[in-house]
Amino acid sequence: MPRETDREPIYKQLTETLAELIATEYSVGDRFLTERQVSERYGISRTTVNKALSNLVVDGLLEFRKGIGTFVQRRKLNVDLKRLVSFTAKATAAGFVPSTVVRSFRKTRVRDLELLPPAAVIALLDVDEGTALYETERVRSVDDRVVIYERRALLADRCPGLIASDVAGSLYTVLSERFAIKIDGVAQRIRARNIETDAAEILGCEPETAVLELTGVGHADGGKPLWYEQTYYHGDAYEFVNQVRATGDDSQSSLESAPPRGVGGEYAWYSW
Repeated sequence: MPRETDREPIYKQLTETLAELIATEYSVGDRFLTERQVSERYGISRTTVNKALSNLVVDGLLEFRKGIGTFVQRRKLNVDLKRLVSFTAKATAAGFVPSTVVRSFRKTRVRDLELLPPAAVIALLDVDEGTALYETERVRSVDDRVVIYERRALLADRCPGLIASDVAGSLYTVLSERFAIKIDGVAQRIRARNIETDAAEILGCEPETAVLELTGVGHADGGKPLWYEQTYYHGDAYEFVNQVRATGDDSQSSLESAPPRGVGGEYAWYSW
């Protein structure tokens, strides 16, 4: 029960109390208490209750539906665009049980890629069509719910002997611990797009459903390109967050130069 004598502001205490209530007594899709019901239940002003409920909406625990009410919604994984954190670590820290299924894994040449466009890989990794790489396809889930479908091309000479089981968990961990690769970061573009039929089936959504598509280039060991990725995020399972400063050094807001070999336009990458 929130108390004025506690150090935290009342609205923060109430936010925590209601979050626990949601976790223990409600299921996804349930109608939640009204502002007046919360006020009467805890003896707190409706202004304070409104602030707490708004916090829960921002946190992704509740959803306001105009003219209908407030409903419990599925928790979302929150991705901080300024930090590179593995899916496994992020999901575990958020209280989910993560899992990964490797749909395909093979060593091939750029010209023989099946899941990714060879032209983009050539331009963005600064390689030629005969360069050896690993082409991987993974499906990632939290609490047995599919949330990510990922395709990746990884330069083979940087991690010789990589096998399918190595990518069944955190690839970042394998690269850093087994191959002593220092990952610098990822230059990325995030956009909404209507997913194609094959990918939609894997994600468990209808064709042409809007999803979040992330395309990116991973850099390691002093800025050398290491992989190209194309990842689809289930729109109602993920949200991306960032903090924008009004002033300051923006030298890290984009790649220092255009992608190799003069590719521009479609492949104007943004980094976190």
